[in-house]
Amino acid sequence: MGRSIEDVIRQSGMDWTILRPGGFASNAFAWAETIRTERTAAAPFGDTGLPWIDPTDIGEVAAAALREDGHAGQVYELTGAALSTPRQRAEAIGDALGEPIRFIEQTRDQARAQMLQFMSKPVVETTLDIIGNPTPAEQRISPDVEQVLGRTPRTFAEWALRDIAAFR
Repeated sequence: MGRSIEDVIRQSGMDWTILRPGGFASNAFAWAETIRTERTAAAPFGDTGLPWIDPTDIGEVAAAALREDGHAGQVYELTGAALSTPRQRAEAIGDALGEPIRFIEQTRDQARAQMLQFMSKPVVETTLDIIGNPTPAEQRISPDVEQVLGRTPRTFAEWALRDIAAFR
């Protein structure tokens, strides 16, 4: 959510809680077809990690913010508990399947061409910058999920096990 939208929300006079999730583990669904048919997953920057978050954790934080007192006026940065690389995520899906997944590292140009099929050019370039050369802030592991839910965020491997049917 853009900061200008957050500013409007803050100035609305209503109670508010802002959730800022990082990359979603469910973005791995983009690999579903090639994993099902070829047992491959392709992505750029195979060894660059980001703290991907399980969307279920995002939903549980949102539910807590809506149902429980003490969340009004809070801004929560929502991340997973550890950095995860594309290569590691492909391996986790393979582990959940019980079969190895071959990881194919794309060049930036190959990834750009693929992403332009469903994203605008400015979004593609920003995304490639983040996943290829993340800032320390983009790689920061936030304590907010654990503080709100009283448990650590789910791992990518847990997400993969729960959603493995999409990759069979």
